[in-house]
Amino acid sequence: MHRLLFHIGPVTVYSYGFMLALAFISGALLAEYRARRAGIGKDKIIDLTFYILVSSIAGARLLFVILNWDYYKQTPGDILKIWEGGLVFYGGLISGFITALCFLKAHKISVWLAADVLSAPLALGIAIGRIGCFLNGCCYGVISQQWGVCFPSTDNPPVFAQQLRDGLIPPGSLHSLPVIPSQLYSSAACLIIFFVLLFAEKRKKFDGFSFWLFILLYSVTRFIIEGFRYYESNFLFFGTLTVSQIISIALGVVASGFLVYPAVKSRTGKKNL
Repeated sequence: MHRLLFHIGPVTVYSYGFMLALAFISGALLAEYRARRAGIGKDKIIDLTFYILVSSIAGARLLFVILNWDYYKQTPGDILKIWEGGLVFYGGLISGFITALCFLKAHKISVWLAADVLSAPLALGIAIGRIGCFLNGCCYGVISQQWGVCFPSTDNPPVFAQQLRDGLIPPGSLHSLPVIPSQLYSSAACLIIFFVLLFAEKRKKFDGFSFWLFILLYSVTRFIIEGFRYYESNFLFFGTLTVSQIISIALGVVASGFLVYPAVKSRTGKKNL
């Protein structure tokens, strides 16, 4: 709704970047607290969260650029304009996971213990970051007169610009057509996941449980919310599924396997005794 928050002299503070920074700071502070409780050194977790931040943003931006290459090959200068929005979470998840894996192996820290420590902060960070998407006017949903919200034309948010290009609104319009605020749906879903993880981890029976539970819950909610997201037809596979939905299915299956296998193995072991 408000792409530009305020100005500090010649510097413009964008709502998207501000919320991303707030998401990182909140997640990092929570991760530091949880790491100390888990016996992981403070300095190690701070370094890890920084490396994950950098690699995640790079990976998320890279996947977004790849999916929108028809636009960026004509305007390569816009590739680095992250403050305007344009990150795909799954690209960041994959790059962040690989970076974390390398860091943890190098410092001989349990990968799955650290993954559990970081899962709840990650869910909280996404919940905060998605508010930035709403303020920026990106990652919006389909047009809905009943459930949608209108974005003002001020500062030309992505939803307004897209509808203008598509000829859905005439030049000089003061606001967009109403679209479903899928960003807020995502924020609410991740906030719920955050509290579920805090509750469930008290009953976890193996390291990695919280991480795979997060992946499963996020995959399910992301798959559902994607159904309300706006995408151009050329971004849909089989005319129905988005890239994120396909990744959600794959990760959901993998996460289910990691959550179910230990329980099955435990029961099988008891029967063989």
